[in-house]
Amino acid sequence: MKKYFSFALMALMMLGSAVMFISCGDDDDKVKTYQLNVNLSLNDGLTLDNISNLKMVVTNSLEQEQTIELADIATTMTVVGGQYNFVVSGKVKDEAAAYATGTGSASVYADSNVTIQVSKSLQGTLVWKTIYTTGAKAGYLKDSYFEIANNSDEVQYLDQVMMFYATSGQTAESSWQAAGFLDRYPMAQGSLVCFPGNGTDYPLQPGESVLIANDAANHKELSGSDACPDLSNADWEIYLSKATRNEVDYQTKDMVDVYYSSFTIASFAQGLFNGGYVIAKCPEGMTPQQFVEDTNNFSTTPGTTSTNLILLMPSKYIIDAVMMWDCRKTSFYGNFLPKDDASGILSSPSNSGKCIRRKVSKIENGRVYYQDTNNSANDFLNNQPLTPGVTPTSVDQ
Repeated sequence: MKKYFSFALMALMMLGSAVMFISCGDDDDKVKTYQLNVNLSLNDGLTLDNISNLKMVVTNSLEQEQTIELADIATTMTVVGGQYNFVVSGKVKDEAAAYATGTGSASVYADSNVTIQVSKSLQGTLVWKTIYTTGAKAGYLKDSYFEIANNSDEVQYLDQVMMFYATSGQTAESSWQAAGFLDRYPMAQGSLVCFPGNGTDYPLQPGESVLIANDAANHKELSGSDACPDLSNADWEIYLSKATRNEVDYQTKDMVDVYYSSFTIASFAQGLFNGGYVIAKCPEGMTPQQFVEDTNNFSTTPGTTSTNLILLMPSKYIIDAVMMWDCRKTSFYGNFLPKDDASGILSSPSNSGKCIRRKVSKIENGRVYYQDTNNSANDFLNNQPLTPGVTPTSVDQ
């Protein structure tokens, strides 16, 4: 791959024009050029065939830039003398929150070589904004809701993004961890759901969020309690079409019910007091349906005689994870790896009509950014009022 890269010609600059890239031709002989060989050194187990959308942004000292799509780890460029900066980026295909990134620079006044170290980095994109599962009226559990926000500066697509409820927080090491399952998380009783779409059908703009209702209805009216939220304007509904308990399909877009561990549980949210809630996405080329059809993604519970198969989610598929711990207890044991979620937030009390909400870290030009340190204890507030669909207007101290 060969690119031509030059500073603006002095005459054009004097005319107020800044041209960095000029095509080859007779005029090229008037400018002294050099060959610059750029090589990528892939670290952290990265391989070229496991990186998509690999590109390099090249900027010169005049702050002119060009974006080069990379198909190889070696690129040859023809440039004029000067200082150049490089930013390499790409998406790791088989890890939902992993990206390939690297930077470098070179002073070029002769034919030169530059090597850019490219490493794996975890970047928060979609995050849990609000989780409400504790109920507002005793015995009424259909008014739960979830909000997912795009916490990045780029458009994110909800297509085939999955949600599921992981096993609850423990007070001691679980049998799964004791058996060496340290990079997979067992799904608790309930269902795994995902957004529909084929890749780019459901964009979520930076800073925007979506409201997902267990039942997209006005629960003030259905429950007879003003403490319950009105979710009739939710963006999505978790309609469990195969559940055997009085499921109603309200007039809201349905998420896809991909897998059930029990058909008798008609509510996606199971954690009145505790639970792990996960946003995940399969690698490129794999659909959620294909994932649950693979028998390698199931196991019986270690240390028991149970023959029930439990669905296991690889850690590398996880985009965001939140652990909610039982507020009635005083000791806990985390279920997630530190890179997914280091610690838990205490739940709101049962039937309190309160939720947990992610803290706001900053607001810039009206855009809200949410705190994301991969630690629920730091990132969330409990006992928050139910305000589905409302964007916070102040930074949490």
